[in-house]
Amino acid sequence: MTATTHREIERKYELPEGAGTRVDWGLLEGLGVAAEPVEHRMEAVYYDTEDMALGRRLVALRRRRGGADDGWHVKHHEPSGRHELQVPLLRSPERMPAAVRGLLAGLTGGRPLVPIATLRTVRRVLVLRGPDGTDLAEVAADDVEAVDERTGTVRTWAEWEVELLDGTLPEQRQEEVFAAVETVLRAAGGRPSASRAKIARALGAEDPGGDGAAGDDDGAADGGDRPQQGGGTKDKDKKGKKGKDRKSEKSRGGHKGSARPESSGTTGDGKDSGTKGSSKQAGTKEKPGAERDRAGAAEAGTAPADGPGPTTGEELLRTLLGELAERLVLWDFKARLDVPDAVHQMRIGSRSLRSVLRAAAPLLEGTAGDELALRLRELARALSAARDAEVTAELLPARAAELSGGVPAAGVASLRRTAQEQAEKATAGVRRRLGGREHLQLLADVQAFAAAPPVTDEARALPARDAADRMLERSLHRVERVARRALEEEAAGAQDAGAAPGTAAGAPGAAQDGGRSTGAGPATGTDAGADAEMRWHLGHLHSVRKAVKRVRYVEAALRDAGIRPHKAVRRAAADAHEYQDALGRIMDAVVVEQWLARTARSLRAARQDRYAVGLLHGAELVRLRTGADGGRELLEVLLAQLEENLG
Repeated sequence: MTATTHREIERKYELPEGAGTRVDWGLLEGLGVAAEPVEHRMEAVYYDTEDMALGRRLVALRRRRGGADDGWHVKHHEPSGRHELQVPLLRSPERMPAAVRGLLAGLTGGRPLVPIATLRTVRRVLVLRGPDGTDLAEVAADDVEAVDERTGTVRTWAEWEVELLDGTLPEQRQEEVFAAVETVLRAAGGRPSASRAKIARALGAEDPGGDGAAGDDDGAADGGDRPQQGGGTKDKDKKGKKGKDRKSEKSRGGHKGSARPESSGTTGDGKDSGTKGSSKQAGTKEKPGAERDRAGAAEAGTAPADGPGPTTGEELLRTLLGELAERLVLWDFKARLDVPDAVHQMRIGSRSLRSVLRAAAPLLEGTAGDELALRLRELARALSAARDAEVTAELLPARAAELSGGVPAAGVASLRRTAQEQAEKATAGVRRRLGGREHLQLLADVQAFAAAPPVTDEARALPARDAADRMLERSLHRVERVARRALEEEAAGAQDAGAAPGTAAGAPGAAQDGGRSTGAGPATGTDAGADAEMRWHLGHLHSVRKAVKRVRYVEAALRDAGIRPHKAVRRAAADAHEYQDALGRIMDAVVVEQWLARTARSLRAARQDRYAVGLLHGAELVRLRTGADGGRELLEVLLAQLEENLG
């Protein structure tokens, strides 16, 4: 069984009753009609949970029979447009494939998927061709009869769809095709449709007074002004239908869903990609340049929440945890679909949720929040291997370019392919993990905790803005403590150098226990000792960077919830953020250096050429030593700034 995916680019129109016979395709400019219309009779059964878990997240599941694309279809939204995954029907067409159930498992939480609507459509399709004979678009005239399986209500309507057959057409050419067809349809009295989707109409979401949150499988037309309400839908009760007296269950509104953007020129959670101009390097007394917002950041795809913002600490925690839990579930779904950057965004989501739980710990009763934070940490770690390989693949070309052509292009290309292959392999491993019971239970527990967080009496009485101040201040004080401890251990290590060998940190955090440094000083006296000393310094910088990132995640979550802490706290957070770029560049170098070292060992074992990897590895070690040497001064400036801001 093979699943296929494609991006849909379409627009929808409505014509007055009987106007279809007046459409004159002879008016079509620059396009031709391939042949006579082909008629299809299709039946589509839409599925969702009882509480509309798919629909409220703008995901639609249907089983279609008839037409050219029989199968199970999962439709979802991305910033680039609507996308559809198709899975063939099984021998028993009504049986849902395991691949479909697994794909939606995180969204449904194991709840059963039941029919919510059945649509029977008579579709007449025309194919439009360009001057060179290439098929460019389909025009489908649909007569639809829909049954709301929840209430037994029958609705009928007619609509026209224009869909491009080649999603790779340049945007200007796409507009030319749509404009040519729209001119013909408008001449017959047509207009762009206000309807979002067939399923929304079928469930009454677009009736006058409908709840408008029934989900979206096709979406509204992409361009042009839209009337306030689409016409042409006729409702009637289906007699004798079981459940006809049941009230239509309103689907729940979604949460705000834009995942937080990373700063421009970064990879990883704020890591610098090496392709943008960098801010001031570590090793100076001046603060590095402020982070920049990255244009076109990925969005999770949830609908924005309406209504006033939170007013109490309890409401604030419900909002924060609810939005972050929803975001995590959505990125889990997109990771299963192998949407680009989904694993990275899922890791950010898990870290954001964990940061908020840690910051809000004094406002939460019991240990459930702490236990959940530990499980989220394990999830983030499991997602890290794929992201580290992606970071390396992204950075290698720029690293080679800095050596002014000294690294053979073929060698760089080969190394980058190796990193990309490792990233793909690690991502496949992530998707296998997502199908496990332990992970699905984590998603369920996160959502349950977010729906009813065990808040303290103090949180219930505390104004939301004051609660936000406390959370952000708690995160900032952690940065202050971690930076001070790092500097104290650096000073003690310098005094004790040579007295007793220390424990080298092989990677950021390796010499730490849960983010807390072991206190062991650096080993000295040999090249190996010098390397260990460097990595000991890097371990301290890594601890501080993690604490700074926690501040960023908490502040971003508060901003998304519509809460602005008081000015003094915001200023302290902004000052701390300014150090993340410099720390991120150093940690990027750690990731790349370790990958190059492992690759060099593999090539040596296979008796393959190591010239390119050797040049790059040597340059990366220089970069690391420079960062480690300047790190102490960077931490001193950061700590002084925090002490000034926090008093």
